[in-house]
Amino acid sequence: MKSLIVLFQPLCLVWLLLAGWLVHACWRRRWRSAALPGLAWLLLTAFTCTPLASVLVSSLEDQHPRVALTDLLPADAIICLGGGAEPSTTEPSGFHLKTSADRLSTALALWQGGKAPLLVLGGGGYRDKGSTLSEADRVAEALKPLTGTARFVLSLGACADTRDEALKVAALAQERGWKRLLLVTSANHMPRAFGAFQKAGVVVEAVPCNYLSSLNRVGELHWFHLPHADGLLVFNAWLHEVLGTWHYRRQGWQ
Repeated sequence: MKSLIVLFQPLCLVWLLLAGWLVHACWRRRWRSAALPGLAWLLLTAFTCTPLASVLVSSLEDQHPRVALTDLLPADAIICLGGGAEPSTTEPSGFHLKTSADRLSTALALWQGGKAPLLVLGGGGYRDKGSTLSEADRVAEALKPLTGTARFVLSLGACADTRDEALKVAALAQERGWKRLLLVTSANHMPRAFGAFQKAGVVVEAVPCNYLSSLNRVGELHWFHLPHADGLLVFNAWLHEVLGTWHYRRQGWQ
């Protein structure tokens, strides 16, 4: 049943149609007309039928070692970078969890495990009906019943990007005398985030989570399968970080 669902997805149908066109063009010896469709088919095959995207993103995820939460020493605060949720006016909870929600669950596990007395939330801002909604503010408000009081959760407000989060944390660290901080973010994002915090003068210990590579999630790679959109999503995560790192280094932010 699952294979049939994948087979009839638009991505798989396009891949099959391109393959059919290539076979027809090659049979007719129309080599020139097969060149561009052939290139498109090869790109789709590489990024949606093979583990290439997982291998690429694992090269980012493996730059910081995986950690066991029980082995971490206590810290002054847990810094959870945004991206795991977004404000929502339609969800009953008032926010929507995204694919990187592991950031929030990891940070909460650290806090509940007594690794730090304070949870600091980052995140972007979203425009809705003329007003700006803050991811961090909304999630902090939702966590109040869990913590019993707001003083255990601190919001950075609406942040422009990871560098903005790093600068705001740097100001708080100087103001409050923080010496040891745990930085929680997606494993593929950790190299750029860690560099940005170091550049801002903040000493952090990396706690990577939200692994996207199948090699890191299930311990194996599927070498060939029907086209699946997950490959494009993983490749997009890798490309976003590669271009983001280039931009940060060009700006002197890392």
